[in-house]
Amino acid sequence: MPSPELVSHVTNQPDGITILENSVGSITRPLLFLGLSDLVEETISVQPPKQSPVVSNAPPVIIKDQIEKSTADGSLNNFVSLFNDRLRHLSKLLYQNPKMRGARNLNYLDPGSEISCIGIVSSIGQRYNNRRKVILEDGIHQAAVYLEDSDANPLLLVPDEVIGVIGRVDRRGRAIYSNEPIIRPHWGRVRESTRAEQPHTALFVSDVHLGSLTFQSKEWKRFIEWLNGNTDLYPDWVPNGGYLIIDGDIVDGIDSYPDQEKDLAIKDVWVQYETLADEIKNMPSDLQIVILPGNHDAVRLMEPQLPLPDHVKDKFPPNVTFTANPVTIDIAGVNVLCYHGKSLDDLVSFPGLSYEDPISLMKELIKRRHLAPIYGGKTPLATENKDYLVIKEVPDIFVTGHVHSCGVDYYKGTLLINPGTWQAQTSYQKMMGFQPDPCRAVAVNLQSLHSETLDFNF
Repeated sequence: MPSPELVSHVTNQPDGITILENSVGSITRPLLFLGLSDLVEETISVQPPKQSPVVSNAPPVIIKDQIEKSTADGSLNNFVSLFNDRLRHLSKLLYQNPKMRGARNLNYLDPGSEISCIGIVSSIGQRYNNRRKVILEDGIHQAAVYLEDSDANPLLLVPDEVIGVIGRVDRRGRAIYSNEPIIRPHWGRVRESTRAEQPHTALFVSDVHLGSLTFQSKEWKRFIEWLNGNTDLYPDWVPNGGYLIIDGDIVDGIDSYPDQEKDLAIKDVWVQYETLADEIKNMPSDLQIVILPGNHDAVRLMEPQLPLPDHVKDKFPPNVTFTANPVTIDIAGVNVLCYHGKSLDDLVSFPGLSYEDPISLMKELIKRRHLAPIYGGKTPLATENKDYLVIKEVPDIFVTGHVHSCGVDYYKGTLLINPGTWQAQTSYQKMMGFQPDPCRAVAVNLQSLHSETLDFNF
C-alpha cells in the first residue's frame, strides 16, 4: 500500500507515474507500505558520463554530473518542477535519519499529537521570546512551526532549505511547537573516502581574473615555470601528468560590477580568453586541465551555469576539459564536487561567518546538502526542471572559490578546499577592509588525500 505522503508526492510530479512504476519494479523484498524513502531515481534524461581525451598516463577526467542543456523558460511549471525536485531529493536524505522514518504529511495535524514532518522553508518570521515562526511546505500543504531560537543556540535558518521537524501540534490543530533541534540532510557519519590507485597529483586554483589590473602576472608565470619543472620549488608536488582544476572566474570579464572598465588591463573579454589560452598552452601538454565558469565569466549569471561557448573553447589546447558550474568529476577514481561559490555571499551575514574563513561557509552548504539554498537572494538561480545544485552524492573532495580566501580542512571524511585567487586586493576590497589570499595552489595526493598549500608569493 502506498503511504499518503507518497501519493501526494507522486501526483504532484510531471512524471510521477513513471517514478512509481520504476519504484514498484525495483522492490526486492516484501513490503506492506511503500514510502517516500522507497522511491528510486528517475532514469529519464540521465546523461552518461563524459570522458576527456587521453593525454597522459593518469586516468582521463570523467564528467559525472552537470547540466547539459537549459530547459528554463520562466514558466510556472519550471518553478514547480525545480522546488519539487529539491524537496524530493532532500526528503529522501532526511528519511534516512531514524527520527524522520515516521514523518507525516503536513495536512495530518492531529490536535495535541506528537509529529515529525519534513518540509521546505517558505518564510521565516521575527524572533519573539526565543521562538521563531516558520512556515513549512511539503509541496501541497503548509503549516506554521514555532522553533526555538536564542542567542545561545541560534537557528541559522535560511529560506528554501529543506528540514525535518519534531514537535507537538497545538490544541486547535493549526501549528506545531518544537523543542527539538531541527534535522538537516547533512553528511552523516565520518566515512572512508575513495582513493586513487596511484599517487597522482591534483592541483586546485581559482579566481585567476586574468585581464584585471590587479592580476598577479609575475606570480602566475612563476606557477607555470614550476609546472614545467623549471624551478626548485615544491619538487614533491610537481604534477607530472596529473590534474589542474581551475574553479571559475578564469578571466575578470566585463560589466561584472559598475565602472569595472577602470580596473581592467584588457577591456575586451574575448581577448582576455585568448590571452589565458596562450598562458595555458605554456603549461605541460600532459597536464589534464578542468575549467568551470564563475560569475565573472562569459556565461549566464544564473546557476547552474553552462560551460563556456564553443568559440572560447576552440582557443584552448586539447588537454583542457570545459564543464558547467557546478560539476561532479571523477579524477583517478576520486569524486570531486566543483562549485565556484557565488552562494557563499548569501551566508556571510550569519554570526561567526566571514569571507576570511571560506571553510566555515562551505560547511553551512554541506549541512543543507545544497550549493545555493536561497532562491531570490544574492545568487541568481535558473528555474530548470530539476535542481542541479542539490548535493546528491557525498564527494571525496569539495572545492569552491569566489571569496578570494584560501582554506583547507576535512569534514566527516570529505576534503574541503578553497584555493583563493590570483588577483591582488582591488579598490572595492580595500574599501571593505578585505585582504585576499592571492597566488596559492592547493595540491592533493589522490592516493592518500594528503594536501599541501603551495604559496607563490615570493
